Amino acid sequence: MASFGDLKPNTYYLIQVDAESDIELVSVILQTKETVLLRSFLPAAEDFFKYLDEPIFKLVEEVDEETAQQLEAPGHRRRILRGRGGRLEIP
Repeated sequence: MASFGDLKPNTYYLIQVDAESDIELVSVILQTKETVLLRSFLPAAEDFFKYLDEPIFKLVEEVDEETAQQLEAPGHRRRILRGRGGRLEIP
């Protein structure tokens, strides 16, 4: 299982933090000795800390900057990305 310490700075990821959460577009913006500061982009930008050794329920995929920008586009910001039945749906 991946942990937040596995995420690389300045790289975009689609992750699911736990079984009940929606899929989020995140990027690591700062790493300390014990934590990472992440920015979640959907539905609105929000920064939060996680411990390096804290597990990620599901690391869906790493995405390039172009794809991240498409996901951040106004049409996609209306709803949060949701995973259903192992498939990623982009509303």
